[in-house]
Amino acid sequence: MQPTAPALTTDPAAATTEQPRKKVFLVDDHPLVRMGLTNIINQEPDLAICGESDGEGNVTQVVQGLHPDVAVVDWSLKDKDATELIGTLRHQFPQLPVLVLSMHEELFYAERALRAGAAGFIMKQEATGNIIAAVRTVLAGHSYVSQRMAHVANLETREWIEGRRTASASLPLQTTLRLSIVIPVYNSEATIGKLCEQLLAELQPSYRLQLILVDDNSSDRSATVCQQLHERHPEEVDCLVLSRNFGEHNAVMAGLNCADGDYCVIMDDDFQNPPSEVRKLVEEASKGHDVVYVRYDAKQHSSYRNLGSRLHNWMATRALGKPADLYLSSFKVISRFLLQEIVRYTGPDPYIDAIILRTTRRIGVVSSHHEPRHDGKSGYTFRKLLSLWGNMVVSFSLFPLRLLVALGFIMLLAGTVIGLYTLVALLVPGLQDPDSLERLNATNWFFRGITLVAVGIVGEYVGRIYMHLTRDPQFIIRNITRRRP
Repeated sequence: MQPTAPALTTDPAAATTEQPRKKVFLVDDHPLVRMGLTNIINQEPDLAICGESDGEGNVTQVVQGLHPDVAVVDWSLKDKDATELIGTLRHQFPQLPVLVLSMHEELFYAERALRAGAAGFIMKQEATGNIIAAVRTVLAGHSYVSQRMAHVANLETREWIEGRRTASASLPLQTTLRLSIVIPVYNSEATIGKLCEQLLAELQPSYRLQLILVDDNSSDRSATVCQQLHERHPEEVDCLVLSRNFGEHNAVMAGLNCADGDYCVIMDDDFQNPPSEVRKLVEEASKGHDVVYVRYDAKQHSSYRNLGSRLHNWMATRALGKPADLYLSSFKVISRFLLQEIVRYTGPDPYIDAIILRTTRRIGVVSSHHEPRHDGKSGYTFRKLLSLWGNMVVSFSLFPLRLLVALGFIMLLAGTVIGLYTLVALLVPGLQDPDSLERLNATNWFFRGITLVAVGIVGEYVGRIYMHLTRDPQFIIRNITRRRP
């Protein structure tokens, strides 16, 4: 499909006033919002809307022709946020301040917009006077952040915001991004220390790191090694020790509940996920994806594990509606938005990829090589793989019940056809009358089909109730060691 040209209007009032009014360019995908903001801004004696866009098409080309003094951009454009547009405008028009409007009352979005290069961030719900004040503030060369955002910020963020207000230079995204990495740990005392040290060496120069090590009740010294890592790196390494073995996905959920990064990487503890690939994942996610999975060039698993993965992929495509060409790797990065949605799930048997697929379709993929295990063997037995498949199908899908309903309809249809044939044979002279067994088969097929359909429909309701009411604990943390707040 060819890109559509942006919806553009020009305000003639800007050219008829004696004193030149500051030109405001408006980007929002809601026509009513654009109309309301246009009316508000055009009432001011020193401001005028010079043009507007719905965010589609070549916005920068329109900006180049209009030469606005400030751009007011909606954070949530069609199927994407404004990060890329802000960066493009700041790159091509360094002197053009960008003020972001948002419905999201969360500090994460304000920080993300400012770090992308915006000069200000304001809530759409705020009073008209505040919006006009925000426009004038960024026009004067200062940064503006809604007071309701600044009040909920922690000390570090408040100091950064105040610094933005007094010195309008934006901090580069790469050097200030907060990156959390969750690693479920199980019997990996020989590898977890080396893995963490390599992650710190690779990534600490570029990101503010938070490594969250979740020991899933290992039988070796993994918990002790994790504690020692925290003692060596108290500001970067957090250590959680679970009270029993809950399983990989539950351990990851425990880590996600403690993650506070702009992005969160989930990776294994066995060096099969190369630390050098983390940066590639984050860079791809920053393009607007909620999740980015790794697709391996060649997997270094055993034959039965690769077979299990293929069966798992086939089942997930049908039960969860997964895109057929997407591989659900355990090595991935998720956005802050998606992390917050994942941790809302409180059921006892989480399957993180299923929660992701029912939350978003902003999915990216990067290619990576898959390393052989550096030590030990995989903790996934065939029994655990079967348990994972069962959890995926039963806890996050009504696929079996719907399959039962479909079977019931087939039996009902077969019974109806056999019954009609039996009735015709009885009524039409010359046809051989059906015997007792044929009549009984027609009746059985018909009523068994009705029974299966009824059971399937009732099961659909019971399944939905089950999915809402399961409240066994996902995880229990015996001990937690974190950095100082």
